[in-house]
Amino acid sequence: MARHEGCDQPMVNDCLNQLANFPLEIINTAVSGHNTADLLARLDQEILSQAQVDFICILIGTNDLASHKQIHLPTFEANLKQIIKKLARIYEPKQITLISPPPVDESKQRHRTNRRIREYSTCMKQIAFQENCRFIDLYKTFTENPKPTEELLIGSLNDGLHFGKAGYELLAQTILEALGSFGN
Repeated sequence: MARHEGCDQPMVNDCLNQLANFPLEIINTAVSGHNTADLLARLDQEILSQAQVDFICILIGTNDLASHKQIHLPTFEANLKQIIKKLARIYEPKQITLISPPPVDESKQRHRTNRRIREYSTCMKQIAFQENCRFIDLYKTFTENPKPTEELLIGSLNDGLHFGKAGYELLAQTILEALGSFGN
């Protein structure tokens, strides 16, 4: 959510604004390389102190599951629950959407596997259900897309993890679909 990929702003913001048929005001507080512990540490000051918004999307987990800096699943689960608990002081659960990590191209990515991504995504889905939040399975969205997953994962780093325009367009489209069902 934080990568610019050649844009003047985070590429996801650019794609959301291009694809939306309604005006959007986007506050993107994403920080590259952060995990759930980092988000929890900065949540009060950098996110909850902002003006209240209509919809919160949290794409997290990719760094939690990385073998070289792994936050183990029970701690990941506890961190996610704490994040939601803090957000729930201000927001209704249906305003909060957890977004799973996308798949990786394992031929290029050394520290992440799709098996582990599915494990963490399953955990996220269960927590979203338990807490009455929304959930976007980005892994499933990427792998079920007609474009090959490897093509969606090509970004300026071309490391099998950080995706480019095609991946951000798919992410933005998926978020907009969730926004469209916001009243449901």
